[in-house]
Amino acid sequence: MIIDKWENILFYEPMIKNLKNGVNAVNSLANLEVGKYEFEGGFFMVQKGETQPMDEGTFEAHKKYIDVQIIMEGSEDVAWADTSDLQVDVPYNEEKDAMRLSGQVSHWMHMTAGMCYVAYPWDGHKPVRHVENPQSFTKVVLKLPVL
Repeated sequence: MIIDKWENILFYEPMIKNLKNGVNAVNSLANLEVGKYEFEGGFFMVQKGETQPMDEGTFEAHKKYIDVQIIMEGSEDVAWADTSDLQVDVPYNEEKDAMRLSGQVSHWMHMTAGMCYVAYPWDGHKPVRHVENPQSFTKVVLKLPVL
């Protein structure tokens, strides 16, 4: 997993196919309306909501798409674990490009506005969570094809 400021995301362009197209598409949005948006080489979703307790829910992982999650407003906590250290709860669903996993939360990061993270297929991640107090967020989730 890569964690950085959104302003630095293009440094990772050699590692992430169609990243520049995705960044340009996100930057061209006049406003952050919830929904799904497509661009050449991928798509992204704008999401708004409230976080859930870290001890609830499962980790997720993807095979076809790399997640680039950008916190636009507010904050969230996100847990990380290598998928090899987790147990599969719901097997991989190709249509949803997701599997659900369970395991101990040993590593987590508090993500605030202007930060982003990149989750590769081996990165089990548990987004939209809070460790202490509930948080509100607006985020963009870029979905870019795995190389």
